[in-house]
Amino acid sequence: MRQWLTLKKIMVILILVALILTSIFIFQNVKANASEVSVISYSSYVAPSNTVAALAPGDLITVGEVMNIGSDIVSNVTVQGTAFSASGQTLAVTGADAFVYDMLPGQKAPFYLDFSASSGLTQDLSWVPQVSSVTVQVTSVTDTNQRQYSDYDIQGRYNYTDANGVYVAYGTLVNNGSQIVSYPWVVTTFYNATGGVISLNYTNYLTPTLSVNGAVRYFSTPLDNNTQLTNQIAAYSIQIDSLTVANSTSSPTSSPTNTPTITPTPTSTSTVSSISSPSPTPTPTLTPPVSLGPPNSPNATPTSTPSQSPTTTPTIPEFSALAIPFLIIVMAVAGLLVFFKKHQHKTKV
Repeated sequence: MRQWLTLKKIMVILILVALILTSIFIFQNVKANASEVSVISYSSYVAPSNTVAALAPGDLITVGEVMNIGSDIVSNVTVQGTAFSASGQTLAVTGADAFVYDMLPGQKAPFYLDFSASSGLTQDLSWVPQVSSVTVQVTSVTDTNQRQYSDYDIQGRYNYTDANGVYVAYGTLVNNGSQIVSYPWVVTTFYNATGGVISLNYTNYLTPTLSVNGAVRYFSTPLDNNTQLTNQIAAYSIQIDSLTVANSTSSPTSSPTNTPTITPTPTSTSTVSSISSPSPTPTPTLTPPVSLGPPNSPNATPTSTPSQSPTTTPTIPEFSALAIPFLIIVMAVAGLLVFFKKHQHKTKV
């Protein structure tokens, strides 16, 4: 009987150890300290009647930029905005993910917060005129071992204002690396003369696959654009996101900067383009490599937001890590059953 109790204790300990190991394997490098990512700048406006990103015209919109100030690569960067009245009353709260996959140390990425009717205390937009201030904070990030595919180049950076007063930035995305890339898309951050973020753009997926030395055009226009906004644009930065066919990992390659004259940080490959005075639609000579994809419309705007966090199948090492504590549990239970049967047999004899 004593042996049976002793073995039961051993089995319980083994199971607890296995559960602890499972928790460690599952949650290690998952939740990171939100302080690793900092909000750099942001501004707010009311969504116009021609909004393409807000849930409805009249929503309060806050656009801005975050930066990875830590030493680890992070993903799933979530920000939360809170709108206050002059007396300090909370009027609305909303959240969103920053437009970035795996964020390198020193990298920056934009975000778009939509304070819709449902985010307000009154469940309508009657509170919007009462807003006196908005605060934005990073609420959660996730550590990751994924590293962005960075072998891109932008050929021919151009910008102009079209006949409708819409600011357009465009160029040619080239895959200079050794991997086939799937579903590349471009995120553009627009800045005013002081370096503050005033708008952004995210394109649709530009092409299903981008071969080695392949190229595809992109067009970026500010979300919720109007003449006043276009006239404020003094610079913009480009961030490239994609999935590499080889390992199905996503790959933003930029670290946009928040002033018109900033030099990109060493950890990024994107650049900030200064804006010249508006001019008629240019007819530049583009010399992309082979496999040039069809250009999008100059006024292209997404009909849906590309997924920020694509679901990927766990890699073999991840399965192996989870298998170790699982096997411990199985062995402990099996040993318990074997001993129980032997004990019963001896008792009968």
